[in-house]
Amino acid sequence: MTPRERVIRVLMKIISNPYRFTRKDLADTFNNGNVGAISDDIVILKNINIGFVQEKKPPYRIAIIPDHHLKELKHLLPLTEEDRAKISRALHQFSSKKDAMYLNNKLSSLYDFQKLGLQALRRPALEKIDRLEAGKVHEHQVIIENYRSNSNTIKDRRVEPFHIDPELDTLQAYDVDKEKNAHFKLSRIDRVIQTDDPWIFKEAHRYKYTDVFRIANNDKILVQLQLDVWGYNVLIENYPKAKNDITPGADPNSFEFQSHVNAKFLGIIPFIMGNAEHVAIIHPASLQEAVWEAAENILKKKQKN
Repeated sequence: MTPRERVIRVLMKIISNPYRFTRKDLADTFNNGNVGAISDDIVILKNINIGFVQEKKPPYRIAIIPDHHLKELKHLLPLTEEDRAKISRALHQFSSKKDAMYLNNKLSSLYDFQKLGLQALRRPALEKIDRLEAGKVHEHQVIIENYRSNSNTIKDRRVEPFHIDPELDTLQAYDVDKEKNAHFKLSRIDRVIQTDDPWIFKEAHRYKYTDVFRIANNDKILVQLQLDVWGYNVLIENYPKAKNDITPGADPNSFEFQSHVNAKFLGIIPFIMGNAEHVAIIHPASLQEAVWEAAENILKKKQKN
Protein backbone atom coordinates (compact mmCIF):
# COMPACT_ATOMS: atom_id res chain seq x y z
CA MET A 1 0.00 0.00 0.00
CA THR A 2 1.43 3.38 -0.99
CA PRO A 3 1.39 6.35 1.44
CA ARG A 4 -1.23 8.00 -0.79
CA GLU A 5 -3.49 4.96 -0.66
CA ARG A 6 -2.99 4.67 3.10
CA VAL A 7 -3.98 8.25 3.91
CA ILE A 8 -7.20 7.84 1.92
CA ARG A 9 -8.02 4.58 3.68
CA VAL A 10 -7.30 6.18 7.04
CA LEU A 11 -9.60 9.06 6.10
CA MET A 12 -12.50 6.76 5.17
CA LYS A 13 -11.97 4.65 8.31
CA ILE A 14 -12.22 7.71 10.54
CA ILE A 15 -15.26 9.08 8.70
CA SER A 16 -17.17 5.81 8.99
CA ASN A 17 -16.12 5.12 12.60
CA PRO A 18 -15.97 8.37 14.63
CA TYR A 19 -14.41 8.01 18.08
CA ARG A 20 -13.69 4.31 17.53
CA PHE A 21 -9.93 4.24 16.88
CA THR A 22 -6.72 5.59 18.33
CA ARG A 23 -3.63 6.32 16.26
CA LYS A 24 -2.20 3.00 17.39
CA ASP A 25 -5.36 1.18 16.25
CA LEU A 26 -5.00 2.73 12.80
CA ALA A 27 -1.29 1.94 12.72
CA ASP A 28 -2.01 -1.71 13.56
CA THR A 29 -4.63 -1.85 10.79
CA PHE A 30 -2.83 -0.01 8.01
CA ASN A 31 0.90 0.16 8.72
CA ASN A 32 2.16 -2.79 10.79
CA GLY A 33 2.05 -0.78 14.00
CA ASN A 34 4.08 2.19 12.71
CA VAL A 35 2.39 5.05 14.58
CA GLY A 36 4.77 7.63 13.14
CA ALA A 37 3.53 7.12 9.58
CA ILE A 38 -0.09 7.32 10.71
CA SER A 39 0.70 10.57 12.51
CA ASP A 40 2.04 11.93 9.21
CA ASP A 41 -1.24 10.94 7.55
CA ILE A 42 -3.17 12.75 10.27
CA VAL A 43 -1.15 15.93 9.66
CA ILE A 44 -2.40 15.80 6.05
CA LEU A 45 -5.99 15.31 7.21
CA LYS A 46 -5.71 18.22 9.64
CA ASN A 47 -4.47 20.46 6.83
CA ILE A 48 -7.56 19.62 4.75
CA ASN A 49 -9.57 21.41 7.50
CA ILE A 50 -12.58 19.09 7.57
CA GLY A 51 -13.11 18.91 11.34
CA PHE A 52 -10.43 16.51 12.60
CA VAL A 53 -10.59 16.10 16.39
CA GLN A 54 -8.96 13.94 19.03
CA GLU A 55 -10.07 13.17 22.58
CA LYS A 56 -8.20 15.21 25.21
CA LYS A 57 -8.02 12.25 27.61
CA PRO A 58 -6.93 8.61 27.16
CA PRO A 59 -7.38 6.62 25.02
CA TYR A 60 -7.21 9.69 22.66
CA ARG A 61 -9.58 8.32 20.01
CA ILE A 62 -10.03 10.38 16.88
CA ALA A 63 -12.87 11.50 14.63
CA ILE A 64 -13.83 13.84 11.83
CA ILE A 65 -16.71 15.96 13.08
CA PRO A 66 -18.03 18.78 10.88
CA ASP A 67 -20.63 19.84 13.45
CA HIS A 68 -19.42 20.01 17.05
CA HIS A 69 -22.87 20.75 18.49
CA LEU A 70 -24.42 17.32 17.87
CA LYS A 71 -22.50 15.51 20.59
CA GLU A 72 -25.26 12.96 21.16
CA LEU A 73 -24.58 11.70 17.63
CA LYS A 74 -20.87 11.15 18.15
CA HIS A 75 -20.95 7.82 16.29
CA LEU A 76 -22.68 9.12 13.17
CA LEU A 77 -22.30 12.86 12.99
CA PRO A 78 -23.51 14.37 9.72
CA LEU A 79 -21.32 15.68 6.95
CA THR A 80 -22.50 18.88 5.28
CA GLU A 81 -22.39 19.44 1.54
CA GLU A 82 -19.44 21.78 2.08
CA ASP A 83 -17.59 19.10 4.06
CA ARG A 84 -18.23 16.59 1.29
CA ALA A 85 -16.81 19.00 -1.26
CA LYS A 86 -13.65 19.52 0.79
CA ILE A 87 -13.12 15.79 1.18
CA SER A 88 -13.89 15.20 -2.49
CA ARG A 89 -11.24 17.71 -3.54
CA ALA A 90 -8.76 16.05 -1.21
CA LEU A 91 -9.53 12.63 -2.66
CA HIS A 92 -8.77 13.86 -6.17
CA GLN A 93 -5.46 15.28 -4.96
CA PHE A 94 -4.34 12.00 -3.42
CA SER A 95 -5.83 9.41 -5.78
CA SER A 96 -6.21 8.35 -9.39
CA LYS A 97 -9.42 9.12 -11.33
CA LYS A 98 -10.68 5.55 -10.84
CA ASP A 99 -9.88 5.53 -7.12
CA ALA A 100 -11.44 8.97 -6.69
CA MET A 101 -14.72 7.74 -8.24
CA TYR A 102 -14.80 4.73 -5.92
CA LEU A 103 -14.00 6.79 -2.85
CA ASN A 104 -16.52 9.48 -3.75
CA ASN A 105 -19.16 6.75 -3.99
CA LYS A 106 -18.07 5.59 -0.55
CA LEU A 107 -18.23 9.11 0.80
CA SER A 108 -21.68 9.65 -0.71
CA SER A 109 -22.89 6.42 0.85
CA LEU A 110 -21.60 7.46 4.26
CA TYR A 111 -23.17 10.88 3.88
CA ASP A 112 -26.57 9.36 3.04
CA PHE A 113 -26.23 6.99 5.98
CA GLN A 114 -25.30 9.80 8.34
CA LYS A 115 -28.28 11.89 7.18
CA LEU A 116 -30.44 8.88 8.03
CA GLY A 117 -28.69 8.75 11.37
CA LEU A 118 -30.02 12.19 12.26
CA GLN A 119 -33.54 10.77 12.06
CA ALA A 120 -33.09 7.15 13.10
CA LEU A 121 -30.09 6.93 15.43
CA ARG A 122 -31.07 9.01 18.42
CA ARG A 123 -29.78 8.48 21.93
CA PRO A 124 -31.35 5.03 22.62
CA ALA A 125 -29.67 3.53 19.55
CA LEU A 126 -26.36 5.20 20.34
CA GLU A 127 -26.54 3.92 23.90
CA LYS A 128 -26.89 0.39 22.53
CA ILE A 129 -23.80 0.90 20.38
CA ASP A 130 -21.88 2.44 23.30
CA ARG A 131 -22.69 -0.48 25.59
CA LEU A 132 -21.83 -3.05 22.96
CA GLU A 133 -18.58 -1.18 22.31
CA ALA A 134 -17.81 -1.19 26.04
CA GLY A 135 -18.45 -4.92 26.17
CA LYS A 136 -16.08 -5.41 23.27
CA VAL A 137 -13.32 -3.15 24.61
CA HIS A 138 -13.45 -4.46 28.20
CA GLU A 139 -14.14 -8.05 27.07
CA HIS A 140 -17.29 -8.37 29.14
CA GLN A 141 -20.46 -10.26 28.30
CA VAL A 142 -23.63 -8.23 27.67
CA ILE A 143 -27.31 -9.09 27.51
CA ILE A 144 -29.25 -7.98 24.46
CA GLU A 145 -32.84 -7.62 25.59
CA ASN A 146 -35.90 -8.71 23.61
CA TYR A 147 -34.04 -9.69 20.47
CA ARG A 148 -36.47 -10.33 17.59
CA SER A 149 -35.00 -13.22 15.64
CA ASN A 150 -35.87 -14.79 12.29
CA SER A 151 -37.07 -17.86 14.18
CA ASN A 152 -40.14 -15.80 15.20
CA THR A 153 -39.09 -15.53 18.84
CA ILE A 154 -38.41 -12.60 21.16
CA LYS A 155 -35.99 -13.33 23.99
CA ASP A 156 -32.94 -12.06 25.82
CA ARG A 157 -29.54 -13.26 24.60
CA ARG A 158 -26.29 -13.26 26.59
CA VAL A 159 -23.44 -12.59 24.17
CA GLU A 160 -19.79 -11.63 23.86
CA PRO A 161 -19.73 -8.77 21.28
CA PHE A 162 -16.62 -8.66 19.10
CA HIS A 163 -17.61 -6.81 15.90
CA ILE A 164 -20.09 -3.90 15.61
CA ASP A 165 -21.00 -2.33 12.25
CA PRO A 166 -23.65 0.43 12.54
CA GLU A 167 -23.49 1.10 8.79
CA LEU A 168 -24.64 -2.45 8.08
CA ASP A 169 -26.88 -2.52 11.19
CA THR A 170 -25.08 -5.66 12.34
CA LEU A 171 -23.47 -7.14 15.43
CA GLN A 172 -21.28 -10.22 15.42
CA ALA A 173 -21.06 -11.86 18.82
CA TYR A 174 -20.65 -15.20 20.53
CA ASP A 175 -23.98 -16.49 21.86
CA VAL A 176 -23.11 -17.82 25.32
CA ASP A 177 -26.23 -19.97 25.78
CA LYS A 178 -26.06 -21.56 22.32
CA GLU A 179 -22.25 -21.70 22.45
CA LYS A 180 -21.74 -20.49 18.90
CA ASN A 181 -20.97 -17.34 16.93
CA ALA A 182 -24.06 -15.44 15.81
CA HIS A 183 -25.04 -12.50 13.64
CA PHE A 184 -27.56 -9.96 14.99
CA LYS A 185 -29.30 -6.85 13.61
CA LEU A 186 -28.79 -3.84 15.84
CA SER A 187 -32.28 -2.52 15.03
CA ARG A 188 -33.86 -5.71 16.42
CA ILE A 189 -32.34 -5.17 19.88
CA ASP A 190 -34.48 -3.27 22.41
CA ARG A 191 -31.73 -2.60 24.95
CA VAL A 192 -28.23 -3.69 25.90
CA ILE A 193 -27.45 -4.51 29.53
CA GLN A 194 -23.81 -4.47 30.59
CA THR A 195 -22.49 -7.12 32.99
CA ASP A 196 -19.29 -7.64 34.98
CA ASP A 197 -18.91 -11.16 33.62
CA PRO A 198 -15.72 -11.51 31.55
CA TRP A 199 -15.53 -13.26 28.19
CA ILE A 200 -14.95 -16.99 28.52
CA PHE A 201 -15.20 -17.97 24.84
CA LYS A 202 -12.72 -15.52 23.32
CA GLU A 203 -10.77 -18.24 21.51
CA ALA A 204 -13.97 -19.30 19.75
CA HIS A 205 -14.79 -15.84 18.36
CA ARG A 206 -14.81 -15.95 14.55
CA TYR A 207 -15.46 -12.88 12.42
CA LYS A 208 -17.41 -13.49 9.21
CA TYR A 209 -17.38 -11.34 6.09
CA THR A 210 -20.71 -9.52 5.78
CA ASP A 211 -21.88 -8.57 2.28
CA VAL A 212 -23.94 -5.51 1.33
CA PHE A 213 -27.11 -7.60 1.71
CA ARG A 214 -26.18 -8.09 5.40
CA ILE A 215 -25.49 -11.82 5.04
CA ALA A 216 -22.49 -13.04 7.09
CA ASN A 217 -20.55 -15.80 5.36
CA ASN A 218 -16.85 -16.17 4.58
CA ASP A 219 -17.74 -18.36 1.60
CA LYS A 220 -18.25 -15.62 -0.96
CA ILE A 221 -18.33 -15.12 -4.72
CA LEU A 222 -17.91 -12.10 -6.98
CA VAL A 223 -21.07 -11.02 -8.79
CA GLN A 224 -21.69 -8.39 -11.43
CA LEU A 225 -25.07 -6.87 -12.27
CA GLN A 226 -26.22 -4.25 -14.74
CA LEU A 227 -28.85 -1.87 -13.38
CA ASP A 228 -31.09 0.79 -14.86
CA VAL A 229 -32.01 3.87 -12.81
CA TRP A 230 -34.91 2.08 -11.12
CA GLY A 231 -32.74 -0.89 -10.16
CA TYR A 232 -30.01 1.44 -8.90
CA ASN A 233 -32.44 3.38 -6.71
CA VAL A 234 -34.02 0.26 -5.22
CA LEU A 235 -30.63 -1.29 -4.47
CA ILE A 236 -29.08 1.68 -2.66
CA GLU A 237 -32.28 2.62 -0.84
CA ASN A 238 -32.61 -0.86 0.64
CA TYR A 239 -28.90 -1.64 0.94
CA PRO A 240 -27.05 1.71 1.27
CA LYS A 241 -23.59 0.15 1.46
CA ALA A 242 -24.04 -1.22 -2.08
CA LYS A 243 -23.35 2.30 -3.33
CA ASN A 244 -19.65 1.70 -2.65
CA ASP A 245 -19.63 -1.03 -5.31
CA ILE A 246 -21.53 0.76 -8.10
CA THR A 247 -19.96 2.56 -11.05
CA PRO A 248 -21.56 4.24 -14.12
CA GLY A 249 -22.30 1.76 -16.93
CA ALA A 250 -21.19 1.95 -20.55
CA ASP A 251 -24.66 3.09 -21.67
CA PRO A 252 -26.49 6.25 -20.55
CA ASN A 253 -28.65 5.81 -17.44
CA SER A 254 -27.05 2.46 -16.63
CA PHE A 255 -24.93 1.28 -13.70
CA GLU A 256 -22.76 -1.71 -12.85
CA PHE A 257 -22.77 -3.34 -9.44
CA GLN A 258 -19.77 -5.54 -8.67
CA SER A 259 -19.21 -6.99 -5.23
CA HIS A 260 -18.51 -10.16 -3.30
CA VAL A 261 -21.68 -11.71 -1.89
CA ASN A 262 -22.35 -14.91 0.02
CA ALA A 263 -21.95 -18.03 -2.12
CA LYS A 264 -25.55 -19.10 -1.44
CA PHE A 265 -26.77 -15.81 -2.97
CA LEU A 266 -29.01 -15.09 0.02
CA GLY A 267 -30.37 -11.55 -0.17
CA ILE A 268 -29.34 -10.88 -3.76
CA ILE A 269 -31.79 -13.40 -5.27
CA PRO A 270 -34.91 -11.71 -3.80
CA PHE A 271 -33.56 -8.35 -4.98
CA ILE A 272 -33.09 -9.62 -8.55
CA MET A 273 -36.46 -11.40 -8.64
CA GLY A 274 -38.30 -8.38 -7.27
CA ASN A 275 -36.73 -6.10 -9.88
CA ALA A 276 -36.27 -8.48 -12.81
CA GLU A 277 -37.07 -5.88 -15.48
CA HIS A 278 -34.44 -3.52 -14.13
CA VAL A 279 -31.54 -5.89 -13.39
CA ALA A 280 -29.38 -8.01 -15.71
CA ILE A 281 -26.97 -10.65 -14.44
CA ILE A 282 -23.55 -10.33 -16.06
CA HIS A 283 -21.60 -12.73 -13.86
CA PRO A 284 -21.56 -15.53 -12.71
CA ALA A 285 -23.67 -18.06 -14.57
CA SER A 286 -24.35 -19.84 -11.27
CA LEU A 287 -26.28 -16.80 -10.06
CA GLN A 288 -28.52 -16.95 -13.12
CA GLU A 289 -29.12 -20.65 -12.45
CA ALA A 290 -29.93 -19.96 -8.78
CA VAL A 291 -32.49 -17.30 -9.75
CA TRP A 292 -34.18 -19.69 -12.21
CA GLU A 293 -34.27 -22.41 -9.57
CA ALA A 294 -35.82 -20.05 -7.01
CA ALA A 295 -38.44 -18.93 -9.54
CA GLU A 296 -39.33 -22.53 -10.43
CA ASN A 297 -39.71 -23.43 -6.75
CA ILE A 298 -42.13 -20.53 -6.26
CA LEU A 299 -44.18 -21.62 -9.28
CA LYS A 300 -44.35 -25.20 -8.00
CA LYS A 301 -45.62 -24.03 -4.63
CA LYS A 302 -48.24 -21.82 -6.30
CA GLN A 303 -49.45 -24.73 -8.45
CA LYS A 304 -49.89 -26.91 -5.37
CA ASN A 305 -52.02 -24.22 -3.76
